[in-house]
Amino acid sequence: MIDMERKVAKDIVHKGHDDDVLIYDVRHLLPAWLSAEIVEQANLEAADLDLINQAYRLDSGRQVLRSLPTIIGLDELEQAGMTDCLPELLNYYEKATDHLILSNVWVLESTEAKLAQLLDHDGLLDIGQRRRVHEVLKKIDGCPQQGLLYFTLFNDTSNYFFYRKHHEHVPGLMLIEAARQAMYAQFYEHSGYARGEVSISIVDLLSSFPRYTESSFQVDVVVGDYEGMAPPRGRKVDKRARFFQRGELVADIRLHGEVIKMPVFKRMRNITIDPTHWFHPLKGIRHEVLVHLESGRHLAGRLELLSMGGLQIQGDSLGDSLDMPARGHAYLYLESEGMISLPVQSIVESHAPKGSLLTLQLADLDSAMRFKWREVLKQFTYFSHQQALPAPAAEQPLWMTVDPTAAMPEQRIEA
Repeated sequence: MIDMERKVAKDIVHKGHDDDVLIYDVRHLLPAWLSAEIVEQANLEAADLDLINQAYRLDSGRQVLRSLPTIIGLDELEQAGMTDCLPELLNYYEKATDHLILSNVWVLESTEAKLAQLLDHDGLLDIGQRRRVHEVLKKIDGCPQQGLLYFTLFNDTSNYFFYRKHHEHVPGLMLIEAARQAMYAQFYEHSGYARGEVSISIVDLLSSFPRYTESSFQVDVVVGDYEGMAPPRGRKVDKRARFFQRGELVADIRLHGEVIKMPVFKRMRNITIDPTHWFHPLKGIRHEVLVHLESGRHLAGRLELLSMGGLQIQGDSLGDSLDMPARGHAYLYLESEGMISLPVQSIVESHAPKGSLLTLQLADLDSAMRFKWREVLKQFTYFSHQQALPAPAAEQPLWMTVDPTAAMPEQRIEA
């Protein structure tokens, strides 16, 4: 099990719990080579220059990653049994008569690991070194930038969602979720937007799985914009996540989306809920309900159903002692924010198999409370049935008499 500090922060990937985060050990892809002149003109401090010299070697006017050969003889590939890698290498090297010459500024870590075995020493940097070198490179004017981030997949085979059924391979759905998380983390790193300022609305998702991803070996994912770096604070999202295991591509996922500012996103999600729709409580809300009436009486019961206009709770019979109309407040506990108070206008009792069913009709809710109560129904409940509320017209709040298909008052204001 890894240290939790190595995981990406749950807020960055839009998760509520650390155990839902599927990526860790974030690091940037380092340039395969730099102009020696750029490094010389940077006037780096001695410690920073030492980090660069540990990671790069001077080779024909270029600083080249020590783990990458500048020139590869085709006979070397054959002797090392790496002839099959030639199509892959041609993405990063130019082919001459009998050798390859490093040309691309960006070489994936999976290819770098393969090529390290061609050198006399293992020059691969560990994750800590890569992070430190990247921090130095950020200070150098003119240093190549690509916005490519690497992560390692946290493949917990005891995960309650992805591994309820035993798998000998990583489920594709888990890779898709890891790609989404990595894309969010990369977006907040390079887009210029702050967390909470915007949301990403997914338009479409394209995925390819050329190989099975084994559960027993490390999986790394590299994420970036599909074509170069997107402009700062752009409105379109086009991300690509590629998963590699033992040097081979096992999944390739592309996401198209749009950047939506949070006020706009909230308006888009501000749906109207018909007050005659009743919902079952599912999660995030405790089922114990307390009611305090203006007469001084207290009631308690178990929450059964919720609607925009009322609550139904199971409890003891009220008998004939309830003052009418029974005004007061109902109190429920939300796990996300604590106690919520709802104004009660009247109570109707009916008999149920396990006792009495109390229907609490809510009084008029102000705009802020209507919004909050709708969010409770949207997030913590599931639709049960539609039934007309039994409240008499004289007692029914004005906001509940509008056409249920029309927009709520605050929606018209926000729009």
